[in-house]
Amino acid sequence: MCSKSEMEQIALKMLDKAFKPGQEPHQVIAVYNEWCKTYEEMMADGRFNGPFIAAEHVAELVPEDRRQYVRVLDIAAGTGAVGRELHKKGFTNIDALDPSEGMLNVLRNKGVYNLTYQEFITQNPTTIPQDTYDVVVTCGGMVEGHLPVQGINEFIRVAKPGGLVIILIGTKRLLEVEAYKDKLEPHMEHLEQQGLWRKEGRKVVPKFAFSGDGVVFIYRVAS
Repeated sequence: MCSKSEMEQIALKMLDKAFKPGQEPHQVIAVYNEWCKTYEEMMADGRFNGPFIAAEHVAELVPEDRRQYVRVLDIAAGTGAVGRELHKKGFTNIDALDPSEGMLNVLRNKGVYNLTYQEFITQNPTTIPQDTYDVVVTCGGMVEGHLPVQGINEFIRVAKPGGLVIILIGTKRLLEVEAYKDKLEPHMEHLEQQGLWRKEGRKVVPKFAFSGDGVVFIYRVAS
C-alpha cells in the first residue's frame, strides 16, 4: 500500500501524462481510459478539492427547494466527483459530458447521473440541444489539450436563457498554459460585450488542487 506522499507523486505523474502539451484527442482519451480505475484513489485525501468547491458554489446559487428540479450539465465530468457532491446537496437531475469511456463507466456506477455524453468539447457544437440546462459547470477540465478557449461558447449554447455557467480552473493553468494565458479571460469579456452572458463573480479559492489555488468564474447567460 502506498503512503499518502507516494500516492501524491504517482497522481502528479499521471497528471503530467494527461496534460502533456501537443497531444491529440485520442491520446488524451487513452490516458484517462488507463487511469479511470485508480483515478479517485489518487485524487482523494485533499489532493483535488475542486469537486467540493464546485458543489459549494452551485449550491450557493440555487435555493435548496429548487435543486431537485434544475438540470445540471457537468462538463469534463471524469469519474463523477462533482455530481457526487451535488447529489449530496439535493441535486438529482445531473447529466455528464466526458470523452473517456473508461471514466464515464466509473461515473455511471455512482448512480447520480442521468444522461451521459461521450464527447470532446471543441469549437464545434456537441450533440446536446440548445437551451437545455439551468446550470453548466466544469471543474478542472481546462488544462493542456483538453477544453479550448472557444469551447466555452458551447457552455452558453447548451445553457438555458438566464442559466448559470460556473467554471473552475487552476490558477497556474490560467496564468501559464499557453492556450489560456491572456486568452481565456479576454474571450470571456468578448462574449460579455456581445451580450451573450454577464459576469456575476470571479473568486480565487485556496487548495483547489495539490495545494494550488484555483479561480471560480460565475456567469449568467443572457435571457
